[in-house]
Amino acid sequence: VIAVACDEDGVVAADVAEGQRNDAPLARGVLIEARDAVGGVAEALGDEGFDSDAVRDVVLDDLDALPVIPNRRNRKEPWPWDDEMREIYKQRNRVERAFAKAKQFRRFATRYEKLKDVYLGVARLVFGFIHVRKLAETVNTA
Repeated sequence: VIAVACDEDGVVAADVAEGQRNDAPLARGVLIEARDAVGGVAEALGDEGFDSDAVRDVVLDDLDALPVIPNRRNRKEPWPWDDEMREIYKQRNRVERAFAKAKQFRRFATRYEKLKDVYLGVARLVFGFIHVRKLAETVNTA
């Protein structure tokens, strides 16, 4: 399991855990690391797996940001969800596309490394390479 925080330029923070764990417990550390790296967070986007009071409290209290996380169907007291949040949530596809690009790297996709620090290094290397490749596309070589 890998939890990632992205901005418009690419991956800002990442953390990994065992494969059988949920990635929601990693959210606090990753979000705070992302806030420190970027300087501030306006919105925190996550899928329904991050719909917990603990994650929303971290986003609201520690980051002073808007949690754009859809409610689970079985949530007893749903949080407000409007058309503006739905439009912001559409930006989450950037994370999904980043993972699709990262899975093109076989070592990242199959997770050969058994140690957390080594795999986290591979993940950062892969996302850094993707970012450099994106920057190289914008360079005019003519």
